[in-house]
Amino acid sequence: MVGRAGAFALAALLLLAPRVPAADSAAVHTQRGLSLSAGGLHREALAEFERALALDPTNPVLRRNLARAHANLGAHLLKSGAPAEAKAAFRAALEAGGEEPTFYAGLGAAALQQRETAEAFWALDAALRLAPGQPEILVLMGEAYDQAGDTARALEFWGEALKQRPEDSRLRERMERAARAVRVEERYEARESHHFRLRAEGATAPGVQDEVLALLEQAYQNVGFALGHYPSDQVPVVLHSDRDFAEVTGLPHWVGGIYNPADGRIRIPSRGLGRGTAGLGEVLAHEYTHVVVARLSRGRAPRWLNEGLALYFQRGGGTGDGASRRPMTEFRLPLGALDGALAQKQDYHIAGAAYAGSASATAFLLERAGVQEVGRLLRRLGEGVPWERAFEEAARMDLAAFEREWQERLR
Repeated sequence: MVGRAGAFALAALLLLAPRVPAADSAAVHTQRGLSLSAGGLHREALAEFERALALDPTNPVLRRNLARAHANLGAHLLKSGAPAEAKAAFRAALEAGGEEPTFYAGLGAAALQQRETAEAFWALDAALRLAPGQPEILVLMGEAYDQAGDTARALEFWGEALKQRPEDSRLRERMERAARAVRVEERYEARESHHFRLRAEGATAPGVQDEVLALLEQAYQNVGFALGHYPSDQVPVVLHSDRDFAEVTGLPHWVGGIYNPADGRIRIPSRGLGRGTAGLGEVLAHEYTHVVVARLSRGRAPRWLNEGLALYFQRGGGTGDGASRRPMTEFRLPLGALDGALAQKQDYHIAGAAYAGSASATAFLLERAGVQEVGRLLRRLGEGVPWERAFEEAARMDLAAFEREWQERLR
């Protein structure tokens, strides 16, 4: 994925030592800050720069050092998946050091991670005003427009960035996929409910579109109540013809839907849908669960837990298909290997066994911790807490012990 806010990192910022006598305590704190920053100890470095400025509050170089230390901390927090703290750090950088494009860009990237699109637009517009044509900022502005549902405008910004980075194959592929989606969706009808924006292929009956929106609103309430999260923005959903679904997603015929956090859209193939089609509500609940998991965890939940929760809510909040009782041969992959197997969308048998294993492991976790505690686990991940620590808090055991007990249960 190219240009996602979570992948944004500031370039290393050189902190300048003030030209004062070596014996001056402000200089001592500055040198300590430089050393700590070089070692990646950003909070400790920030404290040293604060002490230096407190001793010489009118020194502009010390103030600039402090601002850049805040920005370094913000970049570190952003990369670590803690966008709320990163936003605070970038705001502090702006307050301490005046306007710099990297400070605004960092603030915009953090806002994108939190899906606070209006703030992202404001910050990235300021960044481009100070650094017109900067490709990293252009990519982020494209992400903001894509997040807002204006992919055509996003393509304009990505195209400008690609002119300066023609070797960026990942950005080029991202643009090609987005352009295909735009060509397809511009032919579709638009409809919306309180929490969802639907675009549907013209042959899809209005009654089916209404039913899709009603089922999504039901999933919004059920999943939100269980996991403790209700997105405040409208979630975009696209109901494709089978041919368009294959063209836009590149997925095989047996995939019943997908949520892509890169563009924030749920995509469902129509496959002869009519009113009251069996299984439609289950598919929509499954894909909507991915939205909530991605939002809560900021994309940091392991794939097996993400899919396991989606299957849990697909079944109405239970494990009704007996996945946890399937033969042991279905679950020979350890937890650490499930994510890779789930990514094998082209191999039905590998993916099927991985989905069954994910459902079983998630059911065991829910049995131990409860669904609300798992929701808290996801929220802790979104706050930047390491996976192993967040898991242990929820399950009250470490990951290795959990896996041993899970495998023993299966036997």
